[in-house]
Amino acid sequence: MKADLHIHSSCSDGSDTPEAIVVKAKEYGIGAIAVTDHDNVDGVERAVAAGRKYGVQVVPGLELSTYSIAEVHILGYDVDVHSAPLLERLERMRAQRKERIAKILDNLAAMGIKLDASPLDDIKGSVGRPHVARLLIEGGYANSVNDAFDRYLGEGASAYVPSKRITPGEGVKLIRAAGGVPVLAHPMLIKQKGRLTDLVQGLVGVGMGGIETYYPSHSAQDIAILSDIAKRNGLITTGGSDYHGAGKAGDIGCAGYEVSPKTAKTLGIKL
Repeated sequence: MKADLHIHSSCSDGSDTPEAIVVKAKEYGIGAIAVTDHDNVDGVERAVAAGRKYGVQVVPGLELSTYSIAEVHILGYDVDVHSAPLLERLERMRAQRKERIAKILDNLAAMGIKLDASPLDDIKGSVGRPHVARLLIEGGYANSVNDAFDRYLGEGASAYVPSKRITPGEGVKLIRAAGGVPVLAHPMLIKQKGRLTDLVQGLVGVGMGGIETYYPSHSAQDIAILSDIAKRNGLITTGGSDYHGAGKAGDIGCAGYEVSPKTAKTLGIKL
């Protein structure tokens, strides 16, 4: 079965609503998806309801932004979206995101780039750097989201502000406590990927259950390496497009991922 277990909606920094994502998945013949918004689960129930309507299986999910010696993202599947400890922690993370964005806007203003940030006030989900990137594009200061990150928002760029984040281990434990399955996201994008094996083994020790093996930028060699790491550590393999919609390359299903029986059983997907 074709699946895409890494999709962002307008409840974080994507451009499409959860309902629109489900409709697109149906049109593309994708049988199972997960809406994995950054540090929030606001769109999950909407996606699940749309999935029932259109015949697409929707796995409840999210993507936690964590940091150790490098930025590490942890996907969580089958989480209880009503878990009080999870929601309380996510609310704190959301507040920290807003503080960070305010500092980034101050940095841009100091450079003479004064953006109208009022549209950010209307965002009910997590506010992130891609939202600022779109403001930069609209203001004529960048040509694309990637250009905005390269020039202003990415690590080391002129307006960059480090974020206050939980550690990868804390992220894994938070997902487990909410009844979910933690999965290491796009591991080949981690800057310290030379220490990937150590990272995986450390996270397995606190409950990590999988590794995102199929990803648009992962080569056949990457997939083979990650599949071997997963096998050696008893992990499931997952895959997804990291779809954000308008302004970022890659469409739903572009990772070419098909769910294995082991992953389907673990995540409750019916093949």
